[in-house]
Amino acid sequence: MLRQIGRKHLSRSNCLVLKALSLTGLLVGCSNAHKQPPLTAPYSGQVTIAVAPVLNYSGTAELDTLKVTDILFSELQQVEGLAVVPVNRVLAQMTQDGMDSIQSPQQAVELAEKLGAQAIVVVAITEYSPYYPPIVGVALQLYGFGNEDVVHSAFDPVTMERLPSPMKVHLDLAHKYWPKSQVLRIYNSRDRRTVDEVKQFAKERGTGTSPYEWELYLRTQTDYLRFVSHRAIRELLEQETDRINETFLSDRREYN
Repeated sequence: MLRQIGRKHLSRSNCLVLKALSLTGLLVGCSNAHKQPPLTAPYSGQVTIAVAPVLNYSGTAELDTLKVTDILFSELQQVEGLAVVPVNRVLAQMTQDGMDSIQSPQQAVELAEKLGAQAIVVVAITEYSPYYPPIVGVALQLYGFGNEDVVHSAFDPVTMERLPSPMKVHLDLAHKYWPKSQVLRIYNSRDRRTVDEVKQFAKERGTGTSPYEWELYLRTQTDYLRFVSHRAIRELLEQETDRINETFLSDRREYN
């Protein structure tokens, strides 16, 4: 009888503890239910990558391009499989070369080589409205990886030459200066798709004690720019995954 009472008491106590844990979000299953795995680069080994200073094509002087560059650097550092060159090193090399900004794909590739990086990200902000609800337009391109990889560019050169981008892309028969992947998007927080992505980002990063909850990431410029940077990087990595998979399939077809 005492044994039965003990079991009932223990069972009830466990239920109370589990209920308390679930309410405080300490249960592993509850706390991770909405989290996505960390971003991972789709390459076979670690890749060293640089970030060029962000270009401002938005037409507004309110944008702090160095601040956006630092945010991009911070978000790229969180990607597994990437080693990111510090922004100060990039700026120092550009100063040494007498460059105020990246003006061509050739400059981007040569800068990456001087930095000892295998690739470089070049980004332009094409639209910027920091006031609620915020809007940020992004054109992001990835260059590099050496001559042995460039033949597997994911782009048709004629189409690429006509697309909006951070820099004018000219036809190049050697393919050396074609971007590997490119993200062109306007992150308008009025759009349902963007709102859903912001909510997911808020679940991943948390909102602390903010009374705005997930809308915290719409209320400050820095938080929204961090969301946009993270999202653009995620989409770039998805494109890179598709490009590498297509390269693998193409190589297999040629082998067979």
